[in-house]
Amino acid sequence: MENIRNEKRGREPDSKQHEKSACQHFLELYNNQLGKIFKFKKFGNPDIGKGEPDCICSDGLNIEISTAYYDNLDAKANWGFIDFLRKRISKDSYEKKFQDNTLGMENPDQGLYDSINKIVIEKNKKEYDYDGKLFLLIYSRPAITDEKDIEVYIKQYRNFENIIFDEVWLLLSNDHYKIYRLAKRGDIFVSKNNEEIEFKRIKNNHIKFL
Repeated sequence: MENIRNEKRGREPDSKQHEKSACQHFLELYNNQLGKIFKFKKFGNPDIGKGEPDCICSDGLNIEISTAYYDNLDAKANWGFIDFLRKRISKDSYEKKFQDNTLGMENPDQGLYDSINKIVIEKNKKEYDYDGKLFLLIYSRPAITDEKDIEVYIKQYRNFENIIFDEVWLLLSNDHYKIYRLAKRGDIFVSKNNEEIEFKRIKNNHIKFL
């Protein structure tokens, strides 16, 4: 139990650095595409009022950051790799606990689609203290899903209502970074395709699950 607590405490600065890195990569692409000059200024303060967004940027831009995974197993494996890189766990512990989590996934793209939709829905339930504009940025570094699959998601699988964010963006990291605008404030997307395909984990003798 103590090791688990230590890992979580050690991850706190990693989590903030992840938010800052995602924000900066997004701003670089966003500025280049739209001719803007937004810059990261500081982290938001969660203890001010209802809580500031994760990143406070220049010229009144505020960005809330979230990460989309295929499922909880994918999230645990990703953070386990960071623990290994930071030497919070040994190589043997990492290899024993976190095997290739891409094995045994049925309809992996749907898992990511569901994750993105859920993030937008849940983040729209929150309230924030900020001045200016508010963006939601969803970062994802999927092992299997590629740019064509994201384009399919945008055309067929968006399933949410965006009430509070001026814009919702996806930052995809594969061989390079690419951004996609998923929604503007007031957009409503309804997809029945999500009911037809289900993401699953298939257990077999060669796969160890956490």
